[in-house]
Amino acid sequence: MNLGRLSPKTQNYISEVLDRRSRDGIFCLEDCHEILEHGRAVGSDAVYGIGCYFIAEYYWRDHVEDKTMRYLTESTKCFLKEGMGEFLTRSYNMMGSVSDNQDNRVVALNYFYIGLQYAEKYGLTYERGMIDFNIGFVLFRMKQYREAVSHYESSIRFYSQAEDNFYRSYNIVLGMQHCGSCYLKLGMRQEAFRLLEEIDRMREAEPDRNYPEVNIVAFRAECAAARGERQDVLKYVNALLDIIRPEQGIGEEADNLESLVEILFQLRELECMDELYRVLDEKGLENTPMLFMSLYPCRSQSLLQRGKMEEYIRHTRMFFEVYEKDRQNHRQGTARIMELQEELRSVEKERARMSADNRRLEALALYDSMTKLANRIKINEHMTQKFEEAQKKGMLLGVELLDIDRFKSFNDTYGHLAGDECIMSVADVLRGVEDDRIFCGRYGGDEFVVIYSGMSLEEIRCAAETIQNRIRELKIPHLKKEQGDIVTVSQGIFAHIPDKDSREWDFNSMADNMLYQAKGAGRNCFRLGTE
Repeated sequence: MNLGRLSPKTQNYISEVLDRRSRDGIFCLEDCHEILEHGRAVGSDAVYGIGCYFIAEYYWRDHVEDKTMRYLTESTKCFLKEGMGEFLTRSYNMMGSVSDNQDNRVVALNYFYIGLQYAEKYGLTYERGMIDFNIGFVLFRMKQYREAVSHYESSIRFYSQAEDNFYRSYNIVLGMQHCGSCYLKLGMRQEAFRLLEEIDRMREAEPDRNYPEVNIVAFRAECAAARGERQDVLKYVNALLDIIRPEQGIGEEADNLESLVEILFQLRELECMDELYRVLDEKGLENTPMLFMSLYPCRSQSLLQRGKMEEYIRHTRMFFEVYEKDRQNHRQGTARIMELQEELRSVEKERARMSADNRRLEALALYDSMTKLANRIKINEHMTQKFEEAQKKGMLLGVELLDIDRFKSFNDTYGHLAGDECIMSVADVLRGVEDDRIFCGRYGGDEFVVIYSGMSLEEIRCAAETIQNRIRELKIPHLKKEQGDIVTVSQGIFAHIPDKDSREWDFNSMADNMLYQAKGAGRNCFRLGTE
C-alpha cells in the first residue's frame, strides 16, 4: 500500500493497524474507535479515514447498511484528501456492494465504475479484479450476459496478475464459475466446459488452496444439465443440499440457486426442487428478499401445476409481503444513498477547487508573472534535479545564460513598456524551444537561463543557434545599438558531464564566463565551453 505522502510516524501507525487487521480479521468497534481517536489526536485524515473504513466494514458484516454507508462516506472524504488510492477504491467497491444488496443496481454500478477508475489510476490489480467481478455479478442478474462475461474475464485476468494471498485462488475460481454460467446462458457450452476443466486442473495442481466449493458443485450441476446428464444434475444438487443443511443461514450458495431451480423445474424434478425450497425456508428464505422473489416464479408454477392451491396462496401472499417490505427499504435506501452521493460530489468539487487553488499558488510561487517562464526558485529546483541525474547516470549537462544585447539602451530609447514587450517576445521564443530536454527560465530583468539535459554537444549547439536565429527573426527595432539595428542576444553555455567533484555552481560560473566571452566577441553570438 502506497503511504508515501504521509509522515513516517503516521505510516508506521497505519502499517501496524493493517498488520493487526490481517492477523485478527475484522476489528471490533472498540478497536475501530481507538483508531478514530488516534486520528483525531494527531490530526491525521489518513488515520481517521482508516478508522471510519473499518467501522463501515464492521457494520457491513452485521448487515447494518445505513451505518455502513455513513462511515464509508466519511472515510472516502479523507481518502480523497490524502490521495489514498487503495482505500478509496475499496470504499467505492463496498458502497457498490451495499447498494447492490439493497437492489439499487444502477446506483451500485455507478459506485463500482468510480472504483474501477481509481483502480486503473493507481494500478491496483487485485482491486481491479474484485470490482470487475462485482460489475459482472450485477450485469449477470440484469441478464446482460455478454457484458458480464467481459467483466468476469477481466476479473480473472487481474486476479491472476495480482500478488498471491489466501483468497486469490478462491477469487479466480469464483470468476471462472460465474463466467462459465454466463457462457451457458449464451449457448457457448464448450467455453463453459473448458472453464470447468481449468478449475479441475487448478484444484489438482494445488489441492490445499482455498476454493469456493459450493459454487463449484453448483457449476458442475449446470454443466451436467447442459450435457443432458440428468442423474449427475441430481447428484450435484443433493451434494449441494448436504453442504447447505448444517449451515446457520443462506450463504454463498445463494448466487447459484436461481439457475439450479430453473434446471430442476425444466427437468420436472419437482421433489428435489421441493426439498431445496424446504431447506431454504428453514434458513429464513423470506429474510433474503432478492433471492425469495427470484425463486418465486418456478415455485408458484410448480405448485399450480400440481394443484397445491393452499401452498400457492400462502407463498403468493408471502411474496407480496416481501415485495412491499423490500420496496419500502428500497425507497429509504435510495434516498439515503442519493443523499450520500451528493455529499461525496460536494467533497470532490471542493477537492477540485482546492487543487486548482494549489496550482494557482504554485504558479505564483514558481513562475515569473510576466513571461510565464520558471523563476529563480523553479530554476534552482530543476537545476539540482538534472545535475544529480547527470552525475548519477554520467550524462552531459548544459547550462546557458542569455541576456538581451544593450537592453538598457533599448529601455532608454523606447521606454519601459516597450522593454517589457521585448522581454516577453524573447521569452516566447524560449517557451517555443522548451521540451522534456530543454528547460527555460527567467533569472530577472533581461537575463534568462536554459538547462539542457540528455542531449549531445551538437544538439546543444543546434538549440542555441535556433534561439539566436528565432530572436533575430523577430526583427524588433533597436536603432541605437552599435552592431545592427534589431534586438539580438548573447549566450554563454557550459556543457560537461558532472563527476563526483563537480558542483552546481561550477556550471553557472562557467556559463557566466562563456557569456562574458560572447560579449567580448561583439555580442549577437554564443560561446560554448566544455572544459
